[in-house]
Amino acid sequence: MPRSNASRAMLVLFVTSSMVANADMAPDATSAGPLETTSADYQFPAATDAQVLADRMTEVWARVYRPADISGGPYPLVMILHGNHETCGTGSNPRIDNNCQYTTLGTCPDGYTMVPSYLGYSYLADLLASWGYVVVSINANRGITCGMGITFDDGLVLARGRLVLKHLQTLSDWNRNGGTPDSLGVELQGKLDFSQVALIGHSRGGEGMRAAYNLYRDSGSPWPARIVTPLGVQGIFEFAPVDGQSSRTLNADSTTWNVLLPMCDGDVSDLQGVKPFDRMLRVFAEARPTQKSSYTVWGANHNFYNTEWQRNDSSGCLDQAPLWSAGSYESSDQRQTGLFSAMAFIRGNIGPSADATFNRNFNPQFDLPAGLTALTRVDRGYTDTPHTSVTRVFEDFINATGIGQYGIPTESAGLMVTHITVPNHDPVQRSARILWTDPGGYLQTNWTAADSGRDVSDARTLDLRVSRAFSPLNDPVLGTTNFSIQLSMADGSLSSPVQLSTYTNLTGPVGSPPANRHPILQTARIPLGDFAGADMTQVRGVRFTFDITPTGWIWLANVRLSNITGLGGGEEPGAMPQGASSAPALDELHLLDGSAEAMDVEIGPAAGRGGGANDRREITIRRKLGRFVVGDALPTLRVGGKTLTTSRYGDRGETNTLVFETTGDPTGPASLQIGSALYSLESF
Repeated sequence: MPRSNASRAMLVLFVTSSMVANADMAPDATSAGPLETTSADYQFPAATDAQVLADRMTEVWARVYRPADISGGPYPLVMILHGNHETCGTGSNPRIDNNCQYTTLGTCPDGYTMVPSYLGYSYLADLLASWGYVVVSINANRGITCGMGITFDDGLVLARGRLVLKHLQTLSDWNRNGGTPDSLGVELQGKLDFSQVALIGHSRGGEGMRAAYNLYRDSGSPWPARIVTPLGVQGIFEFAPVDGQSSRTLNADSTTWNVLLPMCDGDVSDLQGVKPFDRMLRVFAEARPTQKSSYTVWGANHNFYNTEWQRNDSSGCLDQAPLWSAGSYESSDQRQTGLFSAMAFIRGNIGPSADATFNRNFNPQFDLPAGLTALTRVDRGYTDTPHTSVTRVFEDFINATGIGQYGIPTESAGLMVTHITVPNHDPVQRSARILWTDPGGYLQTNWTAADSGRDVSDARTLDLRVSRAFSPLNDPVLGTTNFSIQLSMADGSLSSPVQLSTYTNLTGPVGSPPANRHPILQTARIPLGDFAGADMTQVRGVRFTFDITPTGWIWLANVRLSNITGLGGGEEPGAMPQGASSAPALDELHLLDGSAEAMDVEIGPAAGRGGGANDRREITIRRKLGRFVVGDALPTLRVGGKTLTTSRYGDRGETNTLVFETTGDPTGPASLQIGSALYSLESF
């Protein structure tokens, strides 16, 4: 059956990688579906809508991808939201995006066109439509993308969430009452299944989708009454998201959730998208127990998951092969990694025909599809759910060093062990930092006192998260770290050991300059039946013996028991151990754009405000050569001990100018950071 041009191109690519080699391999979800597809836009005039943003104009504008024949239905609904980027560009292949005038004026300068960021996921949206999904990709350019933040919403992620809900309100009205715009070429009345909704976001769009989910669920929220049809968000998928760009902590509890982290991200260069996963591991009472996962892609940058973002944000990859070639403005290989994960997520969880076996793509008990592993490496973090009905915490290392989860002393010998946070992860994420310089040391964490144990015979797997540090203790010649794991019983006996390498390949960390290597925790899942000789009715502890790799430095975290087999911060201060290396300080990082160039800096009263040391002040920074890159990480100005993140670009969208707001006259050493680029400024 014929398909759109995008679907035909994908079909050629996917046929060669659709075979499942063995029962332990996750199924490949990237084949084209049986349905012919089509797409069209709806767009309404810009307006100041207090439901979205009260201080500026925004637009309700989106591209709808759907099966060409929707005589059946209703169809599950997928919403897509892009991230932060310039809104005007010039030229083609690549288009140079360097202006933001559309954000404020709704027009671009002469010779420029609006950057259609919302079309950059057509490769995914069209493929989903071929499987019977209606996909709505939102254009957030007017007022939001490249726009100045507001109080309590520096990155406008809450505004993004409200814009998503506004679109859902509009779609619900058409679904209930008809009146779909002629531009779509179809009447959507009765065609959308609001009980089967997925949210997909890229970068600030990722946190924006979490914002939409939380704003809808808030106590007293006006959105359920506005949308009318009850909204069933069955899953949220995020590409390279930001986290913490508003006053709210935004999680995705009670829905299925996955984050894709690009290891060579040069924009959200600290991979802060892993933090919601860390936080949600401590949400033990989900209303609806649901799996959570992370999917860390080696060699991927930030921008090339969107085909309209034609500038490589990354300055390269450390210890890994990039998925793009030098000088390129796109990467089909990188997009393919997005398809392997996003297609599996949607087809595994959304819609009446969802096939849960696709969730094996996120479960480390199953090998990844051969077509993906031929492209790159992916590290996975996973939990069936943190809910206590499914998961029991054995050890989260929340207590002081030497004290286990339940107040029972731990046992160790031949190691340096510290309970500590993990770089790149959320401050709530605790771990045991373990260093050894000779083989044979061990750590045993206990959940009962000596001579007692607990019955865990109903559990299926022992799960743990682990990562290596970037340190000479982790021998680069060996390239990987391995150790033994045993269960300890009430009588002091130990099960036969299993090796970590049987369940995950612990190597790395890798990253991209100038950012440090990323110690993103990955999950190993060990079937309890593998612990030969264990009495599962009398388990007291878990022993980790570092008897295989001669030296090492790792973080060990989240030791837990799962009752089902799913189908599917930085270092604390202190002296560094001998032989270990610390992460580079901020002012030691290699600079992407350099800091030697001249910049003009002006300080004055905020527009429309009077003078005076206690009034609002504006700090205007202009590059004399070149422009600042517009990305998703918040531009951050540090002056003395003050950190400023509320900023805007020039009054007509000029991206060579950044204006920060503060209170009082700033003094002290100054630096400006945008993504992974750092600029040293003269002291104020």
